[in-house]
Formats: sequence, C-alpha cells, structure tokens
Amino acid sequence: MRSGVLISGLILVLLMFPPFVAQGWATDGLSIGRMRVMIWPEYDDPSVLVVYDGRFSDDSKFPTTTDFFIPKGAIINDICSLSPDGQHFCQLYEVSEGERHDTAHLSLPFSNFYLSFHHAPIDVEAAERRIEYVIKANHPIGSMEVDIQQPLRSTNFAISPSGGETYSEKDFDHFTYTLEDIAKGEDRVFKIGYIKETKEPSVDVKFASMTGRRVWGSPYETQRNVRTIIYVMFGTGVFMVLAAMLWIATGMKKKGVA
Repeated sequence: MRSGVLISGLILVLLMFPPFVAQGWATDGLSIGRMRVMIWPEYDDPSVLVVYDGRFSDDSKFPTTTDFFIPKGAIINDICSLSPDGQHFCQLYEVSEGERHDTAHLSLPFSNFYLSFHHAPIDVEAAERRIEYVIKANHPIGSMEVDIQQPLRSTNFAISPSGGETYSEKDFDHFTYTLEDIAKGEDRVFKIGYIKETKEPSVDVKFASMTGRRVWGSPYETQRNVRTIIYVMFGTGVFMVLAAMLWIATGMKKKGVA
C-alpha cells in the first residue's frame, strides 16, 4: 500500500518537473526556410514585443516537437502552428531556463509556426532608452526578415547595424533587414536607441480616450508576478510531496518492510 503511494508520489514529482522530461525532445534535422522576426519596443507594454513567424523547410517531418531559444525571463503570449489554410492552432509548451537564454519546448502539427512574447521591461523613467536584442537561432534559417518598429512619440531613433530599409504603416515607421543562411546556434545582435519623454506604450497612446484619468498598467509585469506566485506554489507542493515520501519511507523502515 505504502509502496504504491511512494510510486505515485514519485510520478507526481516528475510531472511537476516537465523541463526534465522535455530535455529529450528531438530537434535535429529541422531547418527553417523563411522566418520573420518582429522587434517592437513599447508597442503595447513598457517592454519589447517580439514575434517569430515562419515555416520549416520540410513539411513531411510534421507533426513533430522542437525548441526555440528565447531571451531569459521572456513572457510568452502565444505559441501556435498554422494549418495550410491559415488557421491558428495554439500549442501547449514548456520553458526551461538556461544560463544565457531560456528554451521553449513545443509540439507542431504543421510546418508553419508563430511565437510571440514580451521581453525585458524598459526603464521608462529615463528619456534616453537603449535596447540590445539577440536573435539566437536553434535551427538553420534560409532567409530571415527582421522588422523593427519605432515607438510612437519617440525621436532620434537609431539601429545598429544601420542600413535597414524603411517603410511606414498605420502611423508607425519600420526598419527591415533581410539576412540569409543563418547557421544553427548563430547570434544576430540588434542595438536600438531612441529618445522618448512619455511612459505610455504606442497602442494605448493611439487608441485611449483623451478624457478622464488614465492608469497605465503593465501586462508584462502582471504576468511576471503571476509566474512568481506559481513558482512559490510549485516549491511548496514539492516540499509537501517530499515530506510525505520521507514520512512513508521512515514508517516502512521502522516496521521492517523491505
């Protein structure tokens, strides 16, 4: 009886550590044909909205599981796979923390993928703002288009490396770069600087009512606080399971159960 409880407890602990299970997921042999990376500072939140959108080269390898590198501490909004007729199928995922970056583990029924997340709260108390974003490829990429959007009400907007093409859409200025033949594990770094005197993100500025007092919230901060609460609950649960297992094992030893 107690042995069964002990095994059940062990299974419960394994389920509470999904990253350990996910480490065995395969990623070899996949390559991305075309990928778009959107880097939009202060779009809907005082952080950076990032979107990875693209398609793997070989449709015959799907459904499958794979990984994407994301910045440390990034808060994922959506991970989806797109059917051939354009329907979004949101996917369950797991995130394991790394020393320099985190890794999102996911299943993909189709070769098209869509991943969006918020990264790095921006110090909106300072008018001069600096962002460094590193794109780390976990698959070879044939062609990657990087789209960087300038926040509304910002000036002196500059990007390193320079030389991107520019266009305007719905009141926003965009800067695009096309990179070819990205190797697996390769880093591409973009440094962004600008001056912005206001704290409000772009879309709130654009669509908010101009009357009445406005309280600016932060979805990024809210999600981060929720994650902290989940970690505390998770740690408490693990402690209780281990304490129960120790109590059962001690009882069995006293009774001389093999």
